[in-house]
Amino acid sequence: MNLKLSRNYLWIISLVVVASMTLAACGAGTAPEPAPAEAEPQEEAQPAEEEAPAEAEAAEEEAPAEEEAAAEESNEDEQISEAAQASEESDITKELDLGATVVSDEEVTSPRDPELFGGEYRSVSTSDAVSFHPYLISDSASRGYANTVYYRGLLRYDENTMELIPNWAESYTISDDGLTFTFILRDDLKWSDGEPLTAFDYEWTYEQAVKPENGYPYLSQLEFIESVKAVDAQTLEINLTEVYAPALGQVDLLTPLPKHIWENLPWDDPEKNPEILSPSVVSGPYKLLEWQRDQYAIFEANENYWYHGAPNIERQIIEIVPDGDVAYQMFKSGEIDTTDITPENLEDAKQLDNATIYEWWSVSASISFVGLNMREGFPTSDINVRHALNYALDKDLLTEEVMLGQAQRVCSIYPETNWAFTSDVPCYDFDPDKAIELLAEAGYTLQDDKMVDENGEQLTLNLLYGPNTNQTRELMAVIIQDELGKIGINVEIQALEWASFLEEFRSAEPTWDLVLLSINSTPEPHTSFPWWLEENIPEMNFSAYINKDIEQLFDEAGATYDIDVRKEKYGEIQQIIAEDSPRIFLFFSKSRSGQNNRIKGIEPTRLGIGWNAEEWYIEEE
Repeated sequence: MNLKLSRNYLWIISLVVVASMTLAACGAGTAPEPAPAEAEPQEEAQPAEEEAPAEAEAAEEEAPAEEEAAAEESNEDEQISEAAQASEESDITKELDLGATVVSDEEVTSPRDPELFGGEYRSVSTSDAVSFHPYLISDSASRGYANTVYYRGLLRYDENTMELIPNWAESYTISDDGLTFTFILRDDLKWSDGEPLTAFDYEWTYEQAVKPENGYPYLSQLEFIESVKAVDAQTLEINLTEVYAPALGQVDLLTPLPKHIWENLPWDDPEKNPEILSPSVVSGPYKLLEWQRDQYAIFEANENYWYHGAPNIERQIIEIVPDGDVAYQMFKSGEIDTTDITPENLEDAKQLDNATIYEWWSVSASISFVGLNMREGFPTSDINVRHALNYALDKDLLTEEVMLGQAQRVCSIYPETNWAFTSDVPCYDFDPDKAIELLAEAGYTLQDDKMVDENGEQLTLNLLYGPNTNQTRELMAVIIQDELGKIGINVEIQALEWASFLEEFRSAEPTWDLVLLSINSTPEPHTSFPWWLEENIPEMNFSAYINKDIEQLFDEAGATYDIDVRKEKYGEIQQIIAEDSPRIFLFFSKSRSGQNNRIKGIEPTRLGIGWNAEEWYIEEE
């Protein structure tokens, strides 16, 4: 079977575009970066569309304004429905064509127009990365940097059909039993130093990543793989342990590292392995030129990049700034080319003469939630307390007043734009009286406006968020503090800078009761399972939530190609998690990106705007 492909490949703008398999954001928006067919869901440093607080002011509206708002809401619902339908009709939900060979005849080596090459794409972020090591990171800030310099993409999603098509692989074959995937790599793949990029790099990297002592946080997502073998330099054979429905997309979790550089260096010691913090040989569209932690990062185009050579834009510059207000003012003045457009700035931004605002409801939406500490001895280990907190928080207030309608309520782990979504879950609509009743069942009594235990001690909860520059999370924390205070709960807020926040909320012995987070979902619902495994406490399962029924249901959902069975299993997962309430689910956000009008070549699709970022170019006036 031959498959004629378009000349474009899947890219995603990390930290700004919030649109893909793990669309991430870490502040005010950064440069374009490539993305694979599938990726790990990430916790975000700072959701793009949340970064600055919205003013929660009530205003009277005339009838025409109300009608306009109703029409706009109807249009938003229609767009969400279209995104969900696109997700369900994509290749993600189809059975593998066993025994088939898919071949690409896409031409990828001809150089781009040299007249378009040059310029600097300028962006900012309010949080910096902590590492470039693809196998030691799980935060979106670091993932954005790593994906800029390290490419992975045996396959990619077609930007219009969401069909999985060959990318780095010139072809792939699936065995009749569905247990062996054979990829033929393109023969012109190179590392940035000109050395060939081969199947042996894949094999060596896999062998390091699966060693438990090397601490890959997403190791459980590779457990379906029995072996990765380099048959020869161009032939990569991946054998599965058993039938696994998401396998074709999920094999792309492997990011090859240059064996000839890394094999004599320690895997996880940055003092002895300079590649961890300053990679010198890479495969991505850009090479690291300079990184001054918490100040700026500069990337330059990789002339040996596999797809038509260096991208059009010569340099990417990311500056670290104090907050989103600074970022937006820099965007308005033209000092930077991109920023996240917050709800409060949306209407103003749409009036700018020097910029265009792109919006879409993504099949890989960013979900905001409050994580609850399930460990014994913490008040939130009691299900009555967890349900009470759920009822005590006015989630509509958070969605409408903080996000100004640029988000939708979500009640479990998948947004409405995902094909596995079910509405048949408890949503815990605002009911403070119900919250007080449930707290009474947990042994608490409301006395003199204080919720106290049997010893008369007030119920006090520690709410953690980060980074401390995130104004939206600050506002959300204050609202949560106020809402819970109304039923007598004392909430103490702790805000930390990003690196300290990551360390604290993943601690084996945490001090927090509540943690504010956002996690990017993926089109393939199965990739969320590592967050719920007991074996991943505390690195990914930070709440220490243990439910073996959930783990079994994920196993069953992944073991069949029957889409109806998979939807049923994922539906049960959503129901159980919503009932157990290890998280208070708040909302999923609309994706939005502001781009200076000097950036040309942007072509919006259902994947967003970043899928063809290598074709973007700068047109100076």
